[in-house]
Amino acid sequence: MLKSSKSTLYERIGGEQAIAAVINEFYNRMLQDDRVSHHFVGANMDRLRRHQITYFMSYALGGPKRYEGSTLRSAHAGLQISSEEYEIAIKHLNSSLRKYNVPIEDIAKIEAFLRSVKPHIINK
Repeated sequence: MLKSSKSTLYERIGGEQAIAAVINEFYNRMLQDDRVSHHFVGANMDRLRRHQITYFMSYALGGPKRYEGSTLRSAHAGLQISSEEYEIAIKHLNSSLRKYNVPIEDIAKIEAFLRSVKPHIINK
């Protein structure tokens, strides 16, 4: 089996432009889902999307940008995100990644990362 010359998830997915498409799709799905959309009322969605694309997803996927923002715990403090809502978000992200033909192995790696940070986001 040939190993991809692109070594990070960030590179394999297609870099910032491809991640932007996935993140925009993800937030569109979240905003249309009545089970979770209430978390975004009053949020600056342009800023949130840019932040996710430029820093967090780049950091999480091995990209070139260094994340120096708030901790996940402090960024999500007070949002009362339930475990069920977090699972909904993971499903929406997985669907967004599949829409843009991200290989299942890479989707699994991204999901594993998201599961590893879940306790910091649901603040339990």
